[in-house]
Amino acid sequence: MLEFVYENQTGDSKWPEEFFRGVIEQAINQLGLVNKKIELGLYLVLPERSRELNKQYRQKDKPTDVLSFPLNEHGLEEYGILPLGDIFICLEVAQQQANEMNIPPNQELARLAVHGLLHLLGYDHELSSVEEKKMIDLQEKIVKDLKI
Repeated sequence: MLEFVYENQTGDSKWPEEFFRGVIEQAINQLGLVNKKIELGLYLVLPERSRELNKQYRQKDKPTDVLSFPLNEHGLEEYGILPLGDIFICLEVAQQQANEMNIPPNQELARLAVHGLLHLLGYDHELSSVEEKKMIDLQEKIVKDLKI
């Protein structure tokens, strides 16, 4: 079961909650987490907000495509509850990346949502090249199998 908080702060109504909920639910199923109560938030943000968060938490003064903020709350796992945290996707950066890669925006947004989810689950591509390969391979497998 997915407890999902969605907020679109961009004013672009093309990307409804149902799109992201579907992506996250499919990814959760593929990851074998269907017997858990997953709690997470996903926010579509403007470049200014992305830049502000990236500067504050990563000391990088520029907007970025996706940021994840895990809760690291492990006390509820024994009850089958995984409160994961929040994912922030910068819609403008995602759309630019989709254009650069010549792919549909929904594919890039799905990839970023999955990427953020994997970070919330503890994957970290910045630790080493081995961890990067592990995370990106899993991400791409999940995205490839999505029905979007």
